[in-house]
Amino acid sequence: MPVAMLDLAVLGLLREHPRHGYELRRALAELGYRRVSFGALYPALRRLERRGWIEASPETGRRRTYGLTAAGAEAFVELLSQVDPEESDRAFQTRLAFLGRLEPSRRIAVLEARRRALAERLRRVRDTLRRARSVDRYRRASMERNVRTAEADIAWLDQLIAAERAGAGT
Repeated sequence: MPVAMLDLAVLGLLREHPRHGYELRRALAELGYRRVSFGALYPALRRLERRGWIEASPETGRRRTYGLTAAGAEAFVELLSQVDPEESDRAFQTRLAFLGRLEPSRRIAVLEARRRALAERLRRVRDTLRRARSVDRYRRASMERNVRTAEADIAWLDQLIAAERAGAGT
């Protein structure tokens, strides 16, 4: 069963320490989830609770505090280690935010998989750009930007992978 990146982000934040909904929403905003409504957050919390990955403390006042279970901690590591070659840049940013929670060998595997996916994306964009004959300058500029962005991301990943291999990835 696929897990949404919001679920992964919530698990990662709860791995740090228990939080109530307002704290989670604030921490998610700091991760770049600016528009997470309570209408999205609380269903995610219920979903994670049904899976046994998180548990809510008994209500005290109006706030319930959520914490990660042992099963949730295991699920978090497994989900964080998974790589989808078609993963969006946004989804990878979420994964990257918690990558330090993995063992170095798993971090390297995730980074290398992302590098392979970007190299394939770069190949496709270059092919498209080469075949593009009658496109206006703005479409061409957009394609060229995609090439430069992919090249820069690959170079950045190469640095992260090299640092991991050198033992500086902590």
